[in-house]
Amino acid sequence: MDIHLLDIFPIILFFISFYGLITTSNIIKTIVFIMIMQTSVIMFWLGVGSRIGIIPPIIGDIAYLEYPDVIADPLPQALMLTAIIIGIAVTAINITMLNALFKRHRTVNWQAMRERVKSENNQYES
Repeated sequence: MDIHLLDIFPIILFFISFYGLITTSNIIKTIVFIMIMQTSVIMFWLGVGSRIGIIPPIIGDIAYLEYPDVIADPLPQALMLTAIIIGIAVTAINITMLNALFKRHRTVNWQAMRERVKSENNQYES
């Protein structure tokens, strides 16, 4: 089994974006890192489903039915189409929530927002 850079690249990209996700204090960067993580997972599964020498699962010739190992599995492709749609929806919800938070707190920094929420809570408790 040969391991190519294209097999390892999505894994490396996932962990780099995960590191960026846990270290950033900017909400916009957080959304971008989530998008990159989703893209790396999709790249990984599409790479698993496609190999050199495998033909598409559109069978026009009956002769290929004798060799099912050379026909690509369409399931990873179908699942990744679903994952792309879910990723778009998650990104849209994240941007909508960011818009509402920015209108209320006037910042895109996690720490500054947390401090403002604490000061608002202390103001209401007094």
